[in-house]
Amino acid sequence: MASLFKRPESSLWWAQFYVKDPESGKLKKVRKSTGQSSKKLALPAALEMERTAQDTMKAGSDRARRAKAILEEAVTGIERETFNIVSARKTVAALLAVATGEDMPAFTTEGWLREWLRRKARDTSPATMLRYTKSVDSFVEWLGKSRSAKPIESITTTDARVWRDTLQDSGRVGKTTAKYMKDLGAGFRGAMRDGLITLNPFAGHEVISTDDSVSRLPFTLEEVGQLLSVAPSQEWRGLILVAAFTGLRLGDASRLTWGAIDMESELIELIPSKTKRKKRRVRIPIQSDLLFYLQSVRADIQPADSPVFPRLSSVAIGSRSGLSQTFNRIMKEAGVDRGKPSRVVKAGEKTAGRINYEKGFHSLRHTFTTWLRTAGVSEEDRMSLTGHSTRDSHAIYSHVDEAALKSAISKLPNLKNERHAG
Repeated sequence: MASLFKRPESSLWWAQFYVKDPESGKLKKVRKSTGQSSKKLALPAALEMERTAQDTMKAGSDRARRAKAILEEAVTGIERETFNIVSARKTVAALLAVATGEDMPAFTTEGWLREWLRRKARDTSPATMLRYTKSVDSFVEWLGKSRSAKPIESITTTDARVWRDTLQDSGRVGKTTAKYMKDLGAGFRGAMRDGLITLNPFAGHEVISTDDSVSRLPFTLEEVGQLLSVAPSQEWRGLILVAAFTGLRLGDASRLTWGAIDMESELIELIPSKTKRKKRRVRIPIQSDLLFYLQSVRADIQPADSPVFPRLSSVAIGSRSGLSQTFNRIMKEAGVDRGKPSRVVKAGEKTAGRINYEKGFHSLRHTFTTWLRTAGVSEEDRMSLTGHSTRDSHAIYSHVDEAALKSAISKLPNLKNERHAG
């Protein structure tokens, strides 16, 4: 039973009692301050301290016995050669429950990747989420129902490498394959942050060559005129004008609202969907042809959330009858060549993955940037108008106009004497 005593330098009562060490079986002396100067109040406090200490020792002893039993079971499995990754997870989960009383989070590969998508959806643009989802769907489909239903830690670096090779062998270009690997790598990094795995199987692989990918090219001024001349509707004509004179991507251009347009200041201001998370806003003065179009279709009273293109804003972008494919048909009607494909598919050959061409709707963004460069607009101002945050990303869109190059060469001096030499 606990007893009380006082230290010479203190006015407080101290408790002294003994508890039994579960390992050695010996009694251990414990001394603690009760925090009380009254002996009447100090005694019950000391008794409570003693009971708590004894309960802790008993609980600790019980946890130790249970932990030893779990480890002994694991050793037996190892000796019988039946211990595997599932057994290891069960062992660690059981030890965690003994130590903390908490269950260890458990996810299958597909279960975790779907959870990762759910978490990402809160702060990611719809276009990027669509890409993430396609990457996850592709990997889960490749794994099959049996493998995707196994614990996430069962995925190895070999799995990642074989899947990557399968993507390329099926016809996907290096750039697309690299994006798939990057997306899955991000998903597995999330699993590492949650303590589900200790190694990201998608990290550390060889750099994928993108030599088989095609670069987008801008339209010429004449080609833009051809596209406008065969536009199947007034809205399509306006959509082409918006993209050519603002550089907005297809999704942002087709879903442009009147609230983003200040007709008095002749300015378009919005946060593109691709930079929504970083809240990077672009402010683009309205070019004269585009301004004339907007003035011609704008009603007297227009709600801020009203779309500039009511019909096109409700059409999907990537489906077979979507905006992107419709624009490809407009190009064909206009006689505008799509340029080189990312790969050539032989007749009757089956191959996965999309075939990209040098020219498509996104080329209008390249066109806008190239026109700015040709007009002598500084790189800093071009980046501000397009919303690019780095020079490397912006350089992809800044093409040199061939006519401008010829004009530059024509300004070089002539060596008149050389014409008559010899």
